[in-house]
Formats: sequence, C-alpha cells, structure tokens
Amino acid sequence: MTSASESLAAFGAELEYTSIPGEVVERVQLHLLDVVGVALASASMDFGREIVAACRSLGGEGGCAVIGARIRAPAAWAALANGALAHGLDYDDTHQESVVHVSAGIAPAALAAAEEAAASGAEFLAAFVAGLEVSIRIGLAARGGLHDRGFHPTGICNAFGAALLSARLAGLEARGIADAVGIAGSQAAGLLEFLSDGCDVKRIHAGWAAHAGIVAARLAQHGFSGPREVLEGRLGFYRSHLGENGWHLEPVTRDLGRRWHCAEIALKPYPCCHYNHAFADAALRLRHEHRIDPAEIERVECLVAAREIPIVCEPSAAKRAPQTEYGAKFSLPYAVACILVRGRLDLDDFTAPALADAEVLALAKRIDHSVDPTAEFPLRFGGAVQIHMRDGRVLEAREPVNRGSAERPLTRAEVEDKFRRSAGRSLSPRAADAIIGAIDALPRAASLDVLAAAVSLASPAAARERA
Repeated sequence: MTSASESLAAFGAELEYTSIPGEVVERVQLHLLDVVGVALASASMDFGREIVAACRSLGGEGGCAVIGARIRAPAAWAALANGALAHGLDYDDTHQESVVHVSAGIAPAALAAAEEAAASGAEFLAAFVAGLEVSIRIGLAARGGLHDRGFHPTGICNAFGAALLSARLAGLEARGIADAVGIAGSQAAGLLEFLSDGCDVKRIHAGWAAHAGIVAARLAQHGFSGPREVLEGRLGFYRSHLGENGWHLEPVTRDLGRRWHCAEIALKPYPCCHYNHAFADAALRLRHEHRIDPAEIERVECLVAAREIPIVCEPSAAKRAPQTEYGAKFSLPYAVACILVRGRLDLDDFTAPALADAEVLALAKRIDHSVDPTAEFPLRFGGAVQIHMRDGRVLEAREPVNRGSAERPLTRAEVEDKFRRSAGRSLSPRAADAIIGAIDALPRAASLDVLAAAVSLASPAAARERA
C-alpha cells in the first residue's frame, strides 16, 4: 500500500512546469516577491544582522545568496538565514486553513537548492510550487490542531515541503524524495512557547524548516533512508503530535496535481499575527467613519474565534502591555489600540519606542475579548469590534473575511507597493525594480543568477568567485 509520503514524493518527482496552470505560476511569483521584500526589511534590522552573523559563523562562505547581506553561504545555511529573515517580522503570508506561513519556509529552500543545482527559472518555479503544495496539504490534515497542542505548523510542515523540493532539485527520483521527506520528520520542529514572553525564537522557525529540508535531501542523496509512513505511521508525525483522533489523512493527497492550494495563500497587509488583521481593518473603518477620539472610548470588545484567543488575547495582562516587539505582534489589544490611536499598523509600530506610547497602552487596557460563536476559523480569519463610547454610543464593525485572503486578495499594485516599502529599508528603488524584473522573468530564465545577484548585497565578482 502506498503511504502518504510516497504519494507526495511521486507528485514531486513527476510534476512538470508546463502542467502547472499559468494563473498558479503568476500567483506564486507574487508570493515570492512579497516574501523577498519582507526578508529585505528584516535584513536592515538588528535581529536580521544577528541571524546572518550566526549563519556565517556556522556555515562559512559558500555559493548561495543571502537576501540583503554582503555574504554568500552554503545552501543549508543560506536557507536558514533567508527563512528567518522572511519570517522574522511576521509580515509573511499564511495559508489560512492549514495555518502555515508557507512561503517563508519554502521559498528560501527553493532559492538555495535551485541556485546550488544551477536550475532554470522554470525548474525553480516547479519545485517552489511542489514544496508549497506539500507543506499546505500536510498542515490541512491537522486543521489548526497543532496550535492547540503548542506546536508551530510553520516550523514543522514546511520541513517536509522543503525536503521534497530540495530532493527534487538534487535530481532524486521518487524513492529518494520519499526518503528525504521521511528524514525531515525527525528534524521538523517548532514550539509556541515564545508566546509566553515574546522572545525571538519564532523568527527562526521557517528558516529551520528550510535548512532541515535541504539537510534531509542531502542525506537521502548520499544513501540515508527515512520512514515511509512518517506522516500516518504508528509513531509518525500525526499520532505523535495530535493523538489518534486529531487529524484526517485524506487532505494530504486528495486531488493532488488537480487542486492547487498554493493559489489560496493569504498575503498580509499588516506586520503582525494574521489573527489580528480583520480586527485592525474593522477598527480602522470605525475610526474613519466616526472620527473617533480615542480619549472618548470607554472600552472595546473584540469578538474572537475561540481557538485564536490563546494566541493573541491571553494572558490578558501580558497582551494589554506587551514587553517586547515580537510580543506586540501577537497582541490583539495592542493592534486594535494602535489602529485607533495612530490610524495605522506598520513596521514602525512594532519598535521599542512605539511600545512605550502611553496613549496606546492606556487604550489597550480597555480592550476586552469574548468568544465569537459565528467564527469560521481556520477557514477564515474574521473579526468583529464593538467600541463603547463614553457618550453611550456603541459602534460596531465586522470583517468576516480578512483582507489579503484568497476571497479578498490584494492586487498586484498593492503587493508591489508593500514590496517597495519593505525592500526600501535595504535597497534603492532601482535595485527593487531589478528584483521585480528578475522574478517576472523567471519562467524564461536559464538560471537564478540574475535574481540571486539582485537580492544579495554581495558583489557580483565575489559571487562568481565563491560559486
């Protein structure tokens, strides 16, 4: 009997670029642009420089681009750095139903593995699509249940997709790809304990998944084997992480190669947990419609999906006064208060000075939550806000479908604007234009050389010398 990982491996081995619908290719190119922009913004920040320095000390110099950095690194370490940069601001995309930040783990693995293999742009895109699709499908079987158990799907599910695409690009056939996927199961990792104190560790989860995938593929390439039932086996991923009844295997392979879940990934308009976005939009709408003076707000009630509450609402005292920049990204009271006070929620609102804003913190203390029985989580990340004014008025707004989702997608112009604002923290407008052009040209590109040179600050001469 064919296992789930063997079916995925066969899909990964057999997928042809020409069999992928054109609209799917265009969509994933847009997600690649988005995640590269986020990584460039991260590269300009202290944590980004720390990540690059750590990877350089661990891996030394190599032939693969590190986004926004003046070094090149071996593939596995470039993937770790780029994944951490892509995920480090929590501004990267999410496949909602699987609850996986998918591009941040898969794009870095695909970039490094394709660059190392001297793959063409079309070969890279086919591998990218395969990796996205596999990571999403593995997450779909859990339907948000990993969060309930304290696991982070981004660090776990992406390791499998990264292994599959890396093995494919290394030239392995289905059997070797299945080995790589099996090996990745022993490396896939990610805990949600960072929510307790807002520490930095979540930033590396996508990068570790990308790194683990490339390592798994290299081991398989040199003869290591992995368990065939790594997903559904007696001691496999699903039973060990979700118990006997917390998962359904069917979504992993259903309509494989016919339905493209990667075309349904949601892009983020705000640099914080995706659960906060609908609430931010609802609060922003009320602020504009009613010209709200924050000082005249008595209290705010947010109606929240029950399974989102432990992530962005509790413990209440900590969420109302986040102590770290990353902790603020997972605070619904902070996000709503920031929108109502400042009328925006962007990268500069998640800095130490912004977190000390007395007016924002005072309002955050007056923001409560209750369970929304109509919520459709994880299919949709909706939200509703009720603002109780001191004059007795109650202002209400609901956003049942979050902006940026497949049902309410951002336009290409909006994605490019976000990219330019993000990339502009590290690059000139002309350099940002070069990245847009290189990504648009990928279907016709003989290699990734142009894109790799565009995203890296390493000199072309140094790049050629180290390649």
